Amino acid sequence: MEAGGARRRRSLGRTEARGGRNSRQGLRMGRPSPKPQGLPMLLLVFLPGLRVLSAEAPSLFYQLTAVSVAPQGTPKFWASGWLGPQLFLTYSSGGNAEPWGAWRWETQESWFWEKETWYLKTQERLLQEALRLSKKQGAHTFQGLVGCQLKPDNSSQHTARYALDGVDLLTFDPVHRVWVGNTVEAENVKKNWANESQRAEKDAEFLLITCPEKLKSHLQKGRGNFQWKEAPEVRAGGYVGPGSAWSTLTCQAFSFFPPELKLTFLREGKPEPEAVKGVEPWPNRDGAFHSRGTLQVPFGDEALYSCMVQHPALARAITVNFEASGGLPLPVRVSLVAGSLLFLASLVAVVACVVICRKRGGRPGKPRSRTPLGPGEAEERWT
Repeated sequence: MEAGGARRRRSLGRTEARGGRNSRQGLRMGRPSPKPQGLPMLLLVFLPGLRVLSAEAPSLFYQLTAVSVAPQGTPKFWASGWLGPQLFLTYSSGGNAEPWGAWRWETQESWFWEKETWYLKTQERLLQEALRLSKKQGAHTFQGLVGCQLKPDNSSQHTARYALDGVDLLTFDPVHRVWVGNTVEAENVKKNWANESQRAEKDAEFLLITCPEKLKSHLQKGRGNFQWKEAPEVRAGGYVGPGSAWSTLTCQAFSFFPPELKLTFLREGKPEPEAVKGVEPWPNRDGAFHSRGTLQVPFGDEALYSCMVQHPALARAITVNFEASGGLPLPVRVSLVAGSLLFLASLVAVVACVVICRKRGGRPGKPRSRTPLGPGEAEERWT
């Protein structure tokens, strides 16, 4: 147990497994966009009810984030571009748009990334203006989600939504060239953007024409990237808090793609009905994903459990077993501690008794020695 009663981590026989790989070398390349520390990461599910990272239909989205206050060394604006569930582009203040992962090898015209940079610099200016127009003091975040999705009939569905501190603020209707929003902050931003020459026309053109054309180009030139599959690496372990009657089992899946992954805890081979926390896939900075699930079980029962991971890149599911903690159940541990304390108390009592007897000039259980008497003294005592 660590000093100060800190949580003591005990390995429950961490097990690792790795599925077969069907990946491309170089997918781990790319410089990640910096992210201000201490600010909420609202990149996967940007607005309620809208899940962007979906492979159900081809999609191209730009996720934009501007902050009013950024820690030293971090940007006030950054953006990521997503083709379905794949990160293909990153950008941050003062830099250029850069391809990500496998998309570095996509064949594009020489001016393609210059146009991406120009578009994102324009978005950076607009979002920073929106933050100033909100007239709020302190640290705040203004975000945008802009893009399109192809329908089965090859037509496109557009999206342009903006939020202030994670709350819906504005949407843009490219057909009628208007921004929609009812709050005071929304009115301020709408007036500013509407007064900018050709702003509505340019945004409408991007959503209705440019975005679908880009998406179709990526689908044609980067077809192999959409077929990329990466099998997960699975690790299982756990820890026990000091004096706790429960163990926390942890099952982790690393570096997998696509993000569709099923993680199940089993007890004696049967799915565990208890709620499992934290299994939602999250993106790595290299375009792959990771997931982590936890489950609390009675201390001493760890060996009864296993973790099963299913993924499209796996020919069959990976199952890893948890091992016993190597400790004793809580009642036994309590009994042993109580017995040890009783033994120590008895030992202290014996030592105290010996010390007291020595101070009185003798040893316990042995008569005090007497000085021998001379012949005259003995005769005098008997008379």
